[in-house]
Amino acid sequence: MCVFCYNNLQKEATEYTKKINSNFAKKFGINLEHADCSEYELATSNQIKSAKGIKIETEAGNTVWDLNQFSFYENDAVSDTIHPSLWLNGKSCYSAGVFEVVKDAIYQVRGLDLSNLTIIKGKTGWIVQDVMTTVETARKALDLLSEALHTDVRSNVKAVIISHSHWDHFGGIKGVVDEENVGNPEEGKIPIYVPAGFDEECIKEYIFAGTAMDRRNDYQFGRKVGSSEKGVVSGGLGIDHPKGTASFITPTNRIEKNQTLFIDGLEIEFQLTPGTEAPAEMNNYFKDYRALWIAENCCGTLHNLYPIRGAQLRDSSAWANYIQEAIILFADRSDVVFQSHHWPHYNTKEEPDGVKKYLLNNAAFYRYLHDQTLYLANKGLTAKEIAKEIKIPEKLAANWFTRPYYGSVEINARAVYTKYLGFYNANPVELDPLTELQEAKLFVDYAGPEEKILEKAEKDFLRGEYKKAANVTNKLVIANPENKKARQLCADAFEQLAYQSESSIWRNAYLQGAYELRNGVGERKLSRVKNKDMMYRMSPKYMLGYIGTLIDGKKAGDKELKLNLIFVNDNAEGTEKTVYQGKEVTVEQKFYVHLYYGALLSYENYQKDEEDVVTVILPKEIFFKIAEKQIESVKDKIDTNDFKKLLELEAVIEDLNTKDSFPIIERSDSSLTL
Repeated sequence: MCVFCYNNLQKEATEYTKKINSNFAKKFGINLEHADCSEYELATSNQIKSAKGIKIETEAGNTVWDLNQFSFYENDAVSDTIHPSLWLNGKSCYSAGVFEVVKDAIYQVRGLDLSNLTIIKGKTGWIVQDVMTTVETARKALDLLSEALHTDVRSNVKAVIISHSHWDHFGGIKGVVDEENVGNPEEGKIPIYVPAGFDEECIKEYIFAGTAMDRRNDYQFGRKVGSSEKGVVSGGLGIDHPKGTASFITPTNRIEKNQTLFIDGLEIEFQLTPGTEAPAEMNNYFKDYRALWIAENCCGTLHNLYPIRGAQLRDSSAWANYIQEAIILFADRSDVVFQSHHWPHYNTKEEPDGVKKYLLNNAAFYRYLHDQTLYLANKGLTAKEIAKEIKIPEKLAANWFTRPYYGSVEINARAVYTKYLGFYNANPVELDPLTELQEAKLFVDYAGPEEKILEKAEKDFLRGEYKKAANVTNKLVIANPENKKARQLCADAFEQLAYQSESSIWRNAYLQGAYELRNGVGERKLSRVKNKDMMYRMSPKYMLGYIGTLIDGKKAGDKELKLNLIFVNDNAEGTEKTVYQGKEVTVEQKFYVHLYYGALLSYENYQKDEEDVVTVILPKEIFFKIAEKQIESVKDKIDTNDFKKLLELEAVIEDLNTKDSFPIIERSDSSLTL
């Protein structure tokens, strides 16, 4: 008789898990003793300098990147604790170094970051395409390129193109260029090109919901788990996420429409693709090299229509349409398609339409997800039901570059449903649903006692029914976080589900959940926003919007105060002047701000002439100190007739940096009762 062993130790793969993974390997022709596939061949080809075992540190000696954590990929045989398809993805991403995309013209650095850094040879220097996530990894990428090409790449950067508004593509900018050198090329400066809406979308995605997103990233990337055959084995888009310094420099040039530009003598065609993988994104075509940069609209994986870290839903219909547009515009003129993650795809003798096939299969996959989700929704299926029902045609599912290493069919189908129909499934019981805590307590009350439920869950686990065991024990943990056995059984069920997951994100989330069930959340403080460069470059309008999200509505619910804010900046464009600190300065922008019973209402380019309105004159970055609850420290830099009003506003702002990281799995708000 099998008996479940309760403890907090990591476990090996069970026989049930081994069988599931083995059956997948047989179906897709994966040799578990020596796994290989067409994508692995592409990932390892055309390397001109290896970065095997590379380790990158900050100036303070903190580890940013250590490829040695993934040395288990040196083994030929697939580990029992890793899905065989995900093993292929991770092993492909493990290949690190400098790669030649187009001979003597285009080079990529891969395996130093979740994303790639690419350089394109111009007439007088180099154009950098996307700059990785961190300053440290981008700086090292340029060093490797210089060593591989025997030339000083860094001092010959003539332009930077950033494809879209995700931080793993712009965060390393200060590792590529110094801010004082950014500007008009006619003045000997380096321009930065971005798609229309770039600045706004960066702020909306990473500032407004940045704290919640950062905590959820713990699960998406398995931050506490560590890298091993029982831990993080891939980030899906790359081997892992670096832990360095994110930066931001305000772009100089925004691509507002599809157009052709000459940059350092190269003819480059830009195709805007808004609302696809990012709200602001663009593809580029390099005519001189017959090379198509497809940004992140195609990768060596099915992508997310909804990332589990949280983000705006993506439009799979628009996504498919823009890839189709790229096929029409560029496919017949391209010999290679390359992107910000993974490796290029080529036309070859064996596959003369390789570029078109790659684009076509990606477009078809997103179109199928979109159309079939709505087909099933119109038949009355709910989002959860559609996720179980939808089946991808074998011809599409068989492409290694659309396997679900990052995105997944199930979550993408739910994303399409939600984009059109919202979260509500039309069942009236969901109009005013119970919270997770209320539902869990009700479940235990009806189905309990806890020991009886746990006994049934244990039997499910021993039968290999890990999803059932996880679901039930999760409810026990929510209802009673002190139930040690429920935590241990739930953790073990999560762990087996992780080992069975083809998606890196699913694996990471299950393993992070198992870690926190066994070890607790820990004492990590919440992070307001990591990229301070981006925060301080917010426009006054967005800064006020962000401050509104920091207000504790319970504290501010009975408060009302009125401010005329005058932001000054001598570098701002404009003719209006005012006096600040005894000097005449330029007015950047004016706002009337009204804290009205918990809501922070701001009126752009408007001032109110009433007796109870307090006037405040200051630079934008000084006012931002109120968000950090440090307004008193800059009192002498503020001109106002009533400083106490600023203190009143600051008093209702929550400083998230003082708060412990919130739990994800268990809910402990005892004030919520039925």
